[in-house]
Amino acid sequence: MRPGDLFLAPFHYADLAQAKRRPVCVVSAARVNDGPDVLVAMVTSNRVRFATPALGDVPLLDWHAAGLLAPSTARAARLQAIETRMLQGRLGHLSARDLDAVKAALRMVLDLD
Repeated sequence: MRPGDLFLAPFHYADLAQAKRRPVCVVSAARVNDGPDVLVAMVTSNRVRFATPALGDVPLLDWHAAGLLAPSTARAARLQAIETRMLQGRLGHLSARDLDAVKAALRMVLDLD
């Protein structure tokens, strides 16, 4: 498993009361992904997020080639650690340009620059 891989997984709402099965993007390093947990970013097909992204949102330009069913946005500010056993069905992988944009958004959101 490597950064940019897309899976379906239960992703908790911010209040942690509920989870929704949705696409997620693996953002943790490959060497971390060999362990029991991975870090993922939420992916949404909300059209408003795609058209007018918020801070940390990355509209995925190559969404169809990545295996997503609709125009989608990766949300670098919506991260979650998840057990690898919870990942259901690999959808695909982000293009190089989309993965670079997600990495840049993560650096900005986490103040790593």
